[in-house]
Amino acid sequence: MPSGLEILRDIFISILCEEIGFYYTHRLFHHPRIYKYVHKKHHEWTAPVSITSIYCHPLEHAISNLSPVLLGPTVCGSHVVTLWIWASIAILSTTCSHSGYHFPLMLSPEPHDYHHKVFNECFGTGLLDWLHGTDTTFRKSVEGKRNYMSWSLKPIKQIHPENKKE
Repeated sequence: MPSGLEILRDIFISILCEEIGFYYTHRLFHHPRIYKYVHKKHHEWTAPVSITSIYCHPLEHAISNLSPVLLGPTVCGSHVVTLWIWASIAILSTTCSHSGYHFPLMLSPEPHDYHHKVFNECFGTGLLDWLHGTDTTFRKSVEGKRNYMSWSLKPIKQIHPENKKE
């Protein structure tokens, strides 16, 4: 069995690998010469729901959904227990990012909801969007103001309604 420190190290590396792998493959699938043949299927849903996280072309699923998740454990040579923990975190995170709900201890779904609304921003989970400037309009939007981990049981759209002038 791996130590707790080994598990945390491998999961941290897996998070970085997943961010890098998903961001760049996702942006690639938005290229005009590829989008209509592969990624457009996923964007048939403009308001994502959890099951749509895997509603995509098989090529996209292999390259953009599965490969980035498996990259970190492969690079680290992770123990199978670490892989199970990491895969559970990744699946839960992906499901929640497509749910439209702000769950406690989970990242906000707002960036991905916004991505499905405008198609040309918020390709990753945050860091690379910030570095590449692919979230500048999002950060100024009402959705951007809702992009935080909420601890309230009150729905986030009641706290920050769309029609509120800020």
